[in-house]
Amino acid sequence: MSYQITLSTWSGASKTEAAEKLAKVFQLGNEKSVAIVDHLCQGLPWRFDQCIPDHQADTASTYLRSLGFAVDIQPVEGEIEPLSDSVVMAEAPDKEEVSIPEDNYRFKFQGDGRTLLNISFVNLIKTVFTLGIYRFWAKTNVRQYIWSQTLFAGDRFSYHGTGKELLSGAFRFGGVIVLLGLINVYIFFNIGPAEGEMFSDLLSLVFVVMIPALLVGAWRYRLSRTAWRNIRFSFRGKRMDAVHLYVVWGVLSVLTLGLYWPFFKMKSEKFWRENSWFGDVQFGFSGMGKDFFGKFILAVLLTPLTLGFYLFWFTADLKRYLWSHTHVGGATFHFPIKGKDYMKLKVTNFFIFLFTLGVGFPWVVVRNQKFVTDNLVLAGNIELNQIVQEMKTSGAFGEEALDAMDFPIDIG
Repeated sequence: MSYQITLSTWSGASKTEAAEKLAKVFQLGNEKSVAIVDHLCQGLPWRFDQCIPDHQADTASTYLRSLGFAVDIQPVEGEIEPLSDSVVMAEAPDKEEVSIPEDNYRFKFQGDGRTLLNISFVNLIKTVFTLGIYRFWAKTNVRQYIWSQTLFAGDRFSYHGTGKELLSGAFRFGGVIVLLGLINVYIFFNIGPAEGEMFSDLLSLVFVVMIPALLVGAWRYRLSRTAWRNIRFSFRGKRMDAVHLYVVWGVLSVLTLGLYWPFFKMKSEKFWRENSWFGDVQFGFSGMGKDFFGKFILAVLLTPLTLGFYLFWFTADLKRYLWSHTHVGGATFHFPIKGKDYMKLKVTNFFIFLFTLGVGFPWVVVRNQKFVTDNLVLAGNIELNQIVQEMKTSGAFGEEALDAMDFPIDIG
């Protein structure tokens, strides 16, 4: 069977690079490939005028998506149907096959809801009988299962955190809270109620400001306990850089009534992603706020008119953009999800959780994990066998501090 390739849009990092690689793949002239990318940026689709063989369809799709192109590949018999509103179709190259020069690597999740339910049930029983102390080991057990069932390029991830580390972090954070509470009581009874109230308000402000620093600690701990092929991840961002990022640019977003949010979002993603490492290889991020500003304004306008449903499409666009601008080594991630697929996932998850009175939550977790791994691809040139270990240590203080404040830790 043969397939036809249609490109509908482009949202990559470098237009010049995308045009050069498009020219190489389809044997086009540089001027023509640049014109094609320009038209794609304007929303005008382009269709290649020659079929590609069956064995190249998946490879071509993955590679083109890694460059930022929105790709549609459909089986076709006979001649390809021209597009009525497209850019002029490219002249067919002399070569029969499309040239795809780079490798691609896929993720996979093999876990299931029943197994995760059994783990969660045992965790619940032990947590109840230990008066809540086992919750730290329970959290670790779930992570170990999720990590061990997630594969990349055929090899499993592993999680090396322990319940003892989380318990230690909780004790340290609890000690800080008790100490500050005693100081507050002393001020209240020995200096004055007004001063005690002022000290309490000051502590609240300090905790809010320090949340980004705690996020750094939490993310550093999680990555340092995550490994693939026995090579650990690490996070090397500084706490005060995170505080400055969220205080300055977060406040600016508020002062501009949210208009600065796309720029703040890209700055924060750049901080979290570019300070993440796998062994001795650093992640990179090339997203820019100006690229997503128009879609943000559109979401602000359409979300109320669609009773909130447009948020599914906006979130899908955002996730797709963030991943397509995330790089590691010479490769780029690609996450080609659509708004309707994301809406189907979240709406179905909601009803599973609702109609099972929470018992179906393990299936929700599995569905979310499979959705990510089924769609996420790393494409490009990266020598996975050349990556070496660079150990970085971290404690669980930040994670347990945020957990105690019921603050979400998921980043990016």
